[in-house]
Amino acid sequence: MYSDTLEGELRRVDYATDDGAFAVVRIRAESGEVVAVGPIGHLPPGSHVRLDGSWSTHPKYGRRFRVKQYLVEDPRTLDGLRRYLASGAVRGLGAELARRAVDRFGLEVLDILDDEPERLLEVPGIGKKRLDDIIGCWERDKSGRELTVMLRGHGLGAAVTQRILDKYGDGALKVVTSNPYRLADDIQGVAFRTADTIARAVGIASDDPRRADAAIRWLLMEGESDGHCFLPRGELTRRCSDLQIPAARVEGSLKRLVLEGRLVVRDTTDPVASPVYRAEVERRERDVADRLKALFTDRREVSHSVELAQTRVGLTLNPDQAGAVGLALASGVSVITGGPGTGKTTIVKVLMEAADLQKEDWALAAPTGRAARRLAESCGKEGKTIHRLLEYSMQTGGFTRDASKPLEIDGLVVDEASMLDLGLMDAVLAALPSGARLVLVGDADQLPSVGAGNVLADLISSGQVPVASLTQVYRQAEDSAIVQNAWRILRGLPVVSAEKSSQAAKKDFFLVAREDAIRARQTLCQVVQERLPAKGFDPLVDVQVLTPMRKGPLGTFALNEALQDLLNPDGKELVRGQRRYREGDRVLQVKNDYDTDVFNGDVGRITALDESSMTVDFDGRVVTLVGEQLDLIELAYAISIHKSQGSEYRAVVVVLHTGHHVMLRRSLLYTAVTRAKEFCAIVGSRRAVGTAIRSRGNEARWTGLADRLR
Repeated sequence: MYSDTLEGELRRVDYATDDGAFAVVRIRAESGEVVAVGPIGHLPPGSHVRLDGSWSTHPKYGRRFRVKQYLVEDPRTLDGLRRYLASGAVRGLGAELARRAVDRFGLEVLDILDDEPERLLEVPGIGKKRLDDIIGCWERDKSGRELTVMLRGHGLGAAVTQRILDKYGDGALKVVTSNPYRLADDIQGVAFRTADTIARAVGIASDDPRRADAAIRWLLMEGESDGHCFLPRGELTRRCSDLQIPAARVEGSLKRLVLEGRLVVRDTTDPVASPVYRAEVERRERDVADRLKALFTDRREVSHSVELAQTRVGLTLNPDQAGAVGLALASGVSVITGGPGTGKTTIVKVLMEAADLQKEDWALAAPTGRAARRLAESCGKEGKTIHRLLEYSMQTGGFTRDASKPLEIDGLVVDEASMLDLGLMDAVLAALPSGARLVLVGDADQLPSVGAGNVLADLISSGQVPVASLTQVYRQAEDSAIVQNAWRILRGLPVVSAEKSSQAAKKDFFLVAREDAIRARQTLCQVVQERLPAKGFDPLVDVQVLTPMRKGPLGTFALNEALQDLLNPDGKELVRGQRRYREGDRVLQVKNDYDTDVFNGDVGRITALDESSMTVDFDGRVVTLVGEQLDLIELAYAISIHKSQGSEYRAVVVVLHTGHHVMLRRSLLYTAVTRAKEFCAIVGSRRAVGTAIRSRGNEARWTGLADRLR
């Protein structure tokens, strides 16, 4: 798995972050003392360790061993044993008592801790109370070490092992040996098949009812990760059969889990099609439907406010746009949807002005930080991420604003609503006060949410929610080949490169055909490094490369490595696992971080770094990241198309290849192209582009929201 192994005694820790996620340690190996770096800051000095990883040479600090996995063994020397016991690994044994214990028992002290701990009373200074503390700590440490060895044998690394220990505490080993199926339910990173392998190893029979129960819940969660809210009964049974679970056992588990309140099965005329939900997801879907129905209200007269608002902001809306503003003001809940160039942002600006005229307080929000900032800039009013608006609490893992403490607003506009999943929609609706209005603005043709649900599409298809669909393109947008090709993609027509189009006044869209993946990567690099700077675009600030996948020669990993070496080849470095960062690098936040107020999808530049921290400027918000925060950062010269949702860039370079065939579909390409404001180039295979345009894709999601609204 990893190319090198290092074995020896951990002599000392030179540096470690508070959480131990990064450390610099000294290892005494057979070849002499060497430096190792990695997630080993919590290991006690004196331990005998086996480290898996690879050797590297740092330009400043020299040759070092980069640790990916580790195994801790008992100390093998008297000196190491003293250091181990004195390091705090066994609470109650300080440096002096550790010295006395080793002087009294030698290397047998660990066997005595295991088998005859009462003999420690022979050591001067250890009494009955201290002995009880020592025994308790040793037992906990022993179970943790046994668990680490066991889980490593099943391919689980240090991070997952630590999550298991954090979840179950002192009972972790007991849980893993008595019912490992709980891991698939409770622990991120543990799939059912892994839990099943552990179950076989500890002697749990394949017909144990817990096996079928765990498989069903895991398959439902796996379905949710693909966007589904439920699985039809027949589909769930089919997937269970792939795990060698017969239909009769599935039926028994379904009955049992429904009785326990862990699953909900909605009856239909066709039992095979009956939706099977995890109970928490079914509750969310039901609550969203009920809360939306409560917002269905009679229309109000608002035409005068709409006309006056246009005058105040100095804009004249076309009839469809004016109707959309009126619909939003008059309805309890409404949807405004439209493609590029149809003026959705202009409508929100006029809507905010009309709300002010009516002495109402409306809030602006979006799923991502970049979308929220863009909304605020265009409307001249504060915009927040939904998580910030609802006051997410790290302590509780939930939102402070809910039905018990609703928002103090008269209305809420949520932009980029295609990104809303069921859970986030549930939270938004729960926090809306009685009488408030909700306006969802988005492009229904973009990619759906990453999480479970298809909220915007379900609201539109239900026929129960007022919808303003914008189709008229602004005159200034009509000349853009980006806009023209976005609409062509939606209609299933081939894209037209600007140099071949007599209609396009702007030369802002190009298709550069390269059938070979390596040639495509070379051309992409040339476009970013040479052609776009010649057109006035700064590749480190203005240009975003988008690709469907993370792996492969045209995935984010390979492209980021190539672009980093081209655009930022030198400078101070920070190495984090397999990732290498340099001052000046363009980086992406991949998860919300409420401590720093930086959110998933935010792009910034590294302004400073050292061996254990980096300072990043996220559009004027400068934060310093350490420890686990560094694991939330990736290089962003190239990002996935899914990660680009909610963002806009001056210039976009999209790479598509037949190697991306599993991802190629119309909504993916449409989403990528519509991220570009001033320039878009597609580099890659004509065949892949054609496949994406022709394929509407298997985007149907199993959701019940539209039916519930009807």
